[in-house]
Amino acid sequence: MIVLANRYEETKVVEEECAAWVFNVLLALGADEDMLAELDNEDLKEYLQLLEIEVHKKLSNKNVDIFRKDKLVAQWKEPDLILKKDGNEYYYEIHTNEWALPFQMKKEEEYE
Repeated sequence: MIVLANRYEETKVVEEECAAWVFNVLLALGADEDMLAELDNEDLKEYLQLLEIEVHKKLSNKNVDIFRKDKLVAQWKEPDLILKKDGNEYYYEIHTNEWALPFQMKKEEEYE
């Protein structure tokens, strides 16, 4: 996926895109939307454990790994940022680098 961001706002945009992606993956894995929105971090962690889901965020490179029943089912990797210029304005083209089995399985069902 490609997302555009104003220069100096690219970090915020990447964080927002990553958070939205994690949310959508958790929904696709069967998590309840209201629970995801309402629970604080500690309660959310317990709720996900009941669903046998773990989310691991690596602070060093901002990668995210999502496991279900101890198997890696989704991964967000640091996106590529390409600086572009349009007239006198600079912006970033952000190429996300992610995959998720629930989304891939859904695409396969659409082709059948």
